[in-house]
Amino acid sequence: MMVSGSVNSLMKTIDNGFMPIISEEPGYIAYYVVDSGDGQVTAVSIFEDEETSVKSNNLAQEWISKHLGDLVPGKAQVIS
Repeated sequence: MMVSGSVNSLMKTIDNGFMPIISEEPGYIAYYVVDSGDGQVTAVSIFEDEETSVKSNNLAQEWISKHLGDLVPGKAQVIS
């Protein structure tokens, strides 16, 4: 996702806001957020199976839209 503003601020917001939510989801194994350079951030979630992975992607899309609208211009790309 492209970031408008501080990548560090975005990553801190994700750590404090989204990590506690996604880590409680059934099938959760791990979640990583990486500074991809050029104002982009890549997030990778790992779940036990495709069904829980797809559910987490939907949850991520909703959370990003609701909580990061000012930091992420446009729509974040979520891929399963």
